[in-house]
Amino acid sequence: MRITRYAILLGAVVLVVYGGLLVAQTPPATAKYIGFDNCKCHPDIITDWQKTPHAGSYDLLVNAGQEKSAACLACHSTGYGKGGFVDEATTPGLKMVTCEACHGPGSEHASTMDKTKINRIFPATVCAACHQEINIHSIKK
Repeated sequence: MRITRYAILLGAVVLVVYGGLLVAQTPPATAKYIGFDNCKCHPDIITDWQKTPHAGSYDLLVNAGQEKSAACLACHSTGYGKGGFVDEATTPGLKMVTCEACHGPGSEHASTMDKTKINRIFPATVCAACHQEINIHSIKK
């Protein structure tokens, strides 16, 4: 019992001391979506991302004939309905799940290279918005 109290107290201290380092930062309200081409100052990350299902997310919609479906575009593109992806011709750099889908609009970060103007660490709710247990892809027939 005593060890449990110490473990809880230690955990609380660690959260207070180091918690500030893990706080999600929100891009400024004036930030705009700019597309993954503008994230190429992180070449290793872009190379890794291009190998993920996120990079091919829009192609899945095209293959299924759903590239105009608002319900699908919310998770298979970046910033749809929020000032981001409009359509493949208008905003091709946002037609898949790009950096900005998780990190937020990157215009202010890209123009200043200020790390506080982008979500470097984000809450699980960002992922859960599309990756949830109950969604259209998990419906059993």
